[in-house]
Amino acid sequence: HLGPLPGRGGRASRFAPREDGTWVGLDGYYAGETLRIAPDHLDLATFVFTRTPYDPEAPVPGGVDERGWA
Repeated sequence: HLGPLPGRGGRASRFAPREDGTWVGLDGYYAGETLRIAPDHLDLATFVFTRTPYDPEAPVPGGVDERGWA
């Protein structure tokens, strides 16, 4: 199960293991998506989850629109 802390809103899904060592989303936002587990992060579709924030000096894939979010 991947979801927000109790009492907080957010995306959640359950996962089932595959023979190749990956996991597949069973329901919710990540239904059908592949989850790969690495020693220092989770790779889920186009999302990378880590225990620490990204380095603010690291490049952002696809860049950042200087006008901000739209």
